[in-house]
Amino acid sequence: MTGLAEVISQIKGQQQQDIISIRNFIASNYPDTLRALKMIDLEYTQPKRRKGFSLVKVLSKKHGFIYYARFSHNGKTLPTKFHTHTNDELTAEKYALENKAALVDRYLQRKDRRMFIMLENFYKDRTDIYNLNITERCRREYHGVILNKFIPFLEKQKISCFEQLSATALIKFQDHLLSENIKPQSVNNKMFAVKKVMASMFRKGMIKENPAECVRGVPVCQGDKQARGCYDLDKIKGIFNKRWKDDTSLLLCLLIYATGLRNSEINRIKLEDIISIGGCRFIWIKKSKTLNGVRMVPLHDFVYRKLKIWVEKNCKTPQSPLFDYYRAEVFNSANLCLAMQLGVSSEKLEAENITFYSGRHFWKTMMSCEGLGEDIEEIFMGHKVSGNVAKLYNHRDKQGKKNMVKKAKQVFAILDRCVFKQSRGGLSQRPQGRRGSSPRKTTPKRAKR
Repeated sequence: MTGLAEVISQIKGQQQQDIISIRNFIASNYPDTLRALKMIDLEYTQPKRRKGFSLVKVLSKKHGFIYYARFSHNGKTLPTKFHTHTNDELTAEKYALENKAALVDRYLQRKDRRMFIMLENFYKDRTDIYNLNITERCRREYHGVILNKFIPFLEKQKISCFEQLSATALIKFQDHLLSENIKPQSVNNKMFAVKKVMASMFRKGMIKENPAECVRGVPVCQGDKQARGCYDLDKIKGIFNKRWKDDTSLLLCLLIYATGLRNSEINRIKLEDIISIGGCRFIWIKKSKTLNGVRMVPLHDFVYRKLKIWVEKNCKTPQSPLFDYYRAEVFNSANLCLAMQLGVSSEKLEAENITFYSGRHFWKTMMSCEGLGEDIEEIFMGHKVSGNVAKLYNHRDKQGKKNMVKKAKQVFAILDRCVFKQSRGGLSQRPQGRRGSSPRKTTPKRAKR
C-alpha cells in the first residue's frame, strides 16, 4: 500500500502524462488493490435515484424549522411547496415519496377546476347510470342545485378536489341550506341531487368512499310541512263553462280538476293515449313517477271535446305530446288565471297555499265527499295499489274492464254534479234532446176560421 502511495505522488508530479496511461499502469501493476477499492466503494456508496422532489427548510417558531417538499410534474417543478409536518429529514422524505401522487393530483385539480367542471356537466350527461331515469324537470332542478347552491358553497369552503368531499363537508352544506331559511323537506330534496353525484363519482373511482352514505336527511316535523290548500267544492262549479282569455290556462286547469293527473303526466299526454273502453274514454298513463302511476284515468266528454279543439288549433300529431311545458311558469300562470276567473286575489292564493297542483287535491276531495270509495286513490290517482284492487280493476281483463267502466261512469256523474254546469236540456256532456232521437218537428197550427 506504501508503494502505491509513492507511485501516486510520483504520477501527480508528472502533470504532462496522459490520464489513460495512468489508469492502465495502476490496473496492470496493482490489480488486487484496485479490485478491493472498488468493492469498498460499492458497499458504502448508494447509487443516486430520481426522487421527483426536493426538500426545503422553512423557519418555524415551534420546531425551529419544518421541511416542505417541492415536486416536479412532467419535467417541470410545481410553483408551490407542500407541508411534510416534520423537521426530521428521513420522515419528511418518506412522507413526500408516499404522498407525491395524491398531492400533485390535488394541486392539478385546484388549478384546472377539474371537480367543478365535472359537477357542472353531471346532469347534462344523459348516459350516466345515476342520471337516466329522471324527468327533464328534475334534471333542470338538480342542475340548478349543483350550479347555484353546491358549487358556490364548495368555493367558499375552499374545497376544490374530490378527496376533500367528506361527510363533514356535506353536513355543513345541509346546515348552510337550513341557514338560508329553506325548509327541511326542501333541504332533503336538494341533498338528493348532490347524493346522486357522489354515488356516480364513487362508482367511477373518483373518490375512495361515498361520504353521502353517512349523511342522513334532516328530520321533518309536522309543523315544517305547509298544508296545500284547495278551493271549496262549490267554488269551481260552472267555471269551465265560461269564456277564458287564455285557452292554454283553461285546458290545463280543466285537465287537473277533472282528472286529478300529475303535472308531469299532463305534459306527456298524447292523442294516441286516449282510448275507449265500454263506451267510456280513458287517458292511458303509460309512464309515471312511480310504478303504481301506470293506470287508466277517466276522461269526461266535455274535457275530450276541448282537447279535440286544442289539437285542431295546434296541429298536433297523434305521436307528439299535446303539451310540452317543462317550465313551472306555465302552470303558475294557469293557476293565476283560474284565480282571476274566481275573483280570488294572489295574496289569498299564497296565504292558503293554493297552487296548480291543488287541482289534484280538489279532485280527490270531491270524489271522496261524493262517496266514490276508498279505492279511488288506488285505481285512478296512481297511489300504492294493493293486489286485490289491481286485480279487480285490471283493464286487460274482461271483468276488470267492466268494474273500471262502472267506476268511471260514477266519476262522470260526480263531475256533472260538482264541476260542469248543466244545460237546460240535460247534462253538460250530452246534446240537448233525447239520446238517439232527432229533434221533434213542429207544424204550425191552422188558423181558426
